[in-house]
Amino acid sequence: MRRRRPFFIAIGLLVAALGAAFGVLLSLAKSEPPFYTAAVSERADWETHERAAKLLTRVQELQNDIRAKDEWGDTFTEDDLNCFFAQNMGPKDGLTDLLPKGFHSPRVSIVGDRLKLGVKYREGFWSTVVWLELRVWLVAEQVNVAAVEVCELRAGRLPFGTQTILDKIADLARESSIEVTWYRHKSNPVGLFKCFAKQPKATSQILTLEVKDGKIVIGGKSSLDAPPAAPTGVNPRPGSP
Repeated sequence: MRRRRPFFIAIGLLVAALGAAFGVLLSLAKSEPPFYTAAVSERADWETHERAAKLLTRVQELQNDIRAKDEWGDTFTEDDLNCFFAQNMGPKDGLTDLLPKGFHSPRVSIVGDRLKLGVKYREGFWSTVVWLELRVWLVAEQVNVAAVEVCELRAGRLPFGTQTILDKIADLARESSIEVTWYRHKSNPVGLFKCFAKQPKATSQILTLEVKDGKIVIGGKSSLDAPPAAPTGVNPRPGSP
């Protein structure tokens, strides 16, 4: 009996260590990033509803302007976007179906040229926030091509595998007529997003795409007579394929 006692003690210590490690990992996975917690801070329901409705109207008007006007554009703030997400993409809201199954309640934060996007996965005890830190820019000398660099991808505070998420992003983009090609620049994935990919010829051209200081600015021109030329004077980032 005495010989068995060290064995049982060792097993008990191993179980305790595994339990502690699991607890630490669970705590790290469930830790919400500060930007996500700040973005869901409480505000009056009427304000959220009003700003969400206005954003939807503005997006529809921008789509119409792209089809009908020579020049078009708009500026969207992170607060506008978060109001829209809070109103329309919660666990039970209809537009949540636009996200991959199990994901809901997206939130964004834009600091400098970095855009952070967090999305909650599942509900209750096993829920976590999967979030990305991105950089976005127009690719010089290519028409309607935006580059998106994934600088960080985590579940809570734990590093998260990229391939499944990147595939989901590409699938969602293709549903909006955007072609996506992924490559790697150093250790980061970079996606090339070709907009208006289903147009027989490029009659719309994005001239401005800025993600900076709490805002997303987009602008361009459309022409029904001739395809636009490639943009010039756009600040390219290193790492183009």
